[in-house]
Amino acid sequence: MRWKTSLAATGLLALAAPQAQALDDTPDATRIISDPLYLPSQGQLYGSTAYRWGSSKADDFDATGAPDGYTQSTGNALDQQLQYGLSDDLALRLDWGYGWRSTSRHTPTDTLVRSASGWTDPTFGVTWRAIDQAAGGPLTLDLRADYAPDAFPAKNATIDDEGTIARGGQSLDLGATIGHETRDYTIAATFDANWLGTRKVELQNNGGFTDADSQWNYRIGLDSQWRFGEVTSLNLGAGHTFTNNSTVFNSATGLTHISTGGDFTDLSAALNYHFVPNTIVGSLGYQHNFYDDARSVFPTSPASDTSTRNKDEDVVGVTMRYVLN
Repeated sequence: MRWKTSLAATGLLALAAPQAQALDDTPDATRIISDPLYLPSQGQLYGSTAYRWGSSKADDFDATGAPDGYTQSTGNALDQQLQYGLSDDLALRLDWGYGWRSTSRHTPTDTLVRSASGWTDPTFGVTWRAIDQAAGGPLTLDLRADYAPDAFPAKNATIDDEGTIARGGQSLDLGATIGHETRDYTIAATFDANWLGTRKVELQNNGGFTDADSQWNYRIGLDSQWRFGEVTSLNLGAGHTFTNNSTVFNSATGLTHISTGGDFTDLSAALNYHFVPNTIVGSLGYQHNFYDDARSVFPTSPASDTSTRNKDEDVVGVTMRYVLN
């Protein structure tokens, strides 16, 4: 798993390295709508409409560590984001989407397929530009906050009943982006602390529910854009998410288990084209996620323990960005 991550990261760097020698590194804080440091100016309305398709696969193991088949999932998502500039340094944000997915569990003796669809919980956010490179400094610093309420019920998918996409609990993301922009490229580092509130999911097959406690997860990332003239550019990014354990209670069985592990590394690339310079931009993107091993540990019922290994995920998508002054 790790050698694949290293190889992919090396490939992304190799794409950018040949261009770096010829790039103009003159500082330039122009707000480009496909750029990692973009923030709408006062009175501007920015929109982003995206479609994503993803596929993942993971090997399953039982309590003894013996192979127990595999799980495969495919999903589709439509996402809409709007941002409005209250001032040159402050913007409000709304994210909302609809998704549908199918998950198949393949055991040595059977194959079970479950599906889910529905609205995601809307996310309301704000970004404050604490330091603006345009003011003459070397860096731009954005501080971000995003909150998603528990807007829609979460229901698990069964063989007979379709599940929902909503998480089943509130969430809060506190983040920061710091970067430097030149005429031909942008480099930006990101940090996010993501609080996931208590999560409740209805079990449609027996009328019970699962209840997971709250947790904090953290992500560090590096984003970049490499511009080739006025209409084309390439975004490259990498990040790692650190996840904490959560305790999950199942009301139907009366059992509590600990969900542990599941850190993951993501690598992404997107090709951008300005149909109308800095007004309408289309993007074609790809992301690959490498997941660490994960376990479900039942302290009072060790025979129920399970684990997943070798999980990875591919995501491709198209995005249209646009801005109204």
